[in-house]
Amino acid sequence: MRPAMGLFPVWILVVLLAALPARAADTKPLARAVILEAAGRLDSQLAAVAGSARALGAAYAAVWRDTPAPPPELRAKFLQSYAVKDGVVAFRDVTGPCGADPQAMAPCQALLFYDGENFTDETFRTLAAMARLAPAMAAAHDALPFSWVYLTTPGQNFAIYPYLPLSRALENYQPTRKGFYTAADFEKKACGWESPYLDLAGAGMMVTASCPIYDGDRLLGVASRDVTLAQLSKDVMADLAAIPGAQAILMNRRGKAIAASDPKVADCIVSENAKAGDAVVYFRADRGLAALGKEKNVESPERGLNDAAEAVIERAETQRQWPIELSRAKDTVLAARLNTTGWYLVLVLPHKVAR
Repeated sequence: MRPAMGLFPVWILVVLLAALPARAADTKPLARAVILEAAGRLDSQLAAVAGSARALGAAYAAVWRDTPAPPPELRAKFLQSYAVKDGVVAFRDVTGPCGADPQAMAPCQALLFYDGENFTDETFRTLAAMARLAPAMAAAHDALPFSWVYLTTPGQNFAIYPYLPLSRALENYQPTRKGFYTAADFEKKACGWESPYLDLAGAGMMVTASCPIYDGDRLLGVASRDVTLAQLSKDVMADLAAIPGAQAILMNRRGKAIAASDPKVADCIVSENAKAGDAVVYFRADRGLAALGKEKNVESPERGLNDAAEAVIERAETQRQWPIELSRAKDTVLAARLNTTGWYLVLVLPHKVAR
């Protein structure tokens, strides 16, 4: 990824910040540069994820326009081998490289239909177009091998790479009502982001970029791309943790915990979310947790980080320029906003480092 805003790579800034004596007059500007550079790196990676989904959508639109109604022999091929369970149809390619019954995450495309056996001409045209897109989906996955690449149509067709067995595909019924579909910005015809969530397959905290696909004014579907947040943020968090006494966290605008530089805090996020079966950990003080209302929530185990995050959230309501800078009794809190998702990257520095 390119360095953000023309600054040095963040690890160089971290080394400089850690090496400067506490009395140096330029440590505070350097700390601001560190948080902006780190946020810029995360922004660039998230933008690449959204760009991948957008490109996949454009490829699907081109393939769809070039795909006529399938002839009887192609229909017969799709109908030759398929399975139905609870209204979900899985089409099987018995001659494909993964065989008739691939395992989960096998390197091949899964084609699904979420309206029982109510097949129409459009169902088969869409299946044919999606099948032609399989190499592009595989390439998109391999370029950013974090999790899943998938397409959803208004008519309930669904293509996903790598392979998703029928037993797991039932979880996505009906796909057009799921967050990965509704997160797309249909009004602006732009990519949108699903709120960070816990992957039930065990990949940890994830987020999805979803981009609507149009042929003129006709909605063809939504292209989606997942990213594992631990992989996305681990290098940035490790660099920020190298600052003596520093702690860094990544959260959404409501304080939902996404990542933390402290291994104990990071482990707590994983364990508490796994226990709840949902993303429930927040960097919020008591007053902030109360404001979440009925939303399931658990505060992080680090009260100092919770207080710092609460202060950032409150300041962000009126803040017009970033980064945010707050001075507290023992430390300085710096926060940068990620343009792609609106999340906050927060860095808590002891005064002896930041002043």
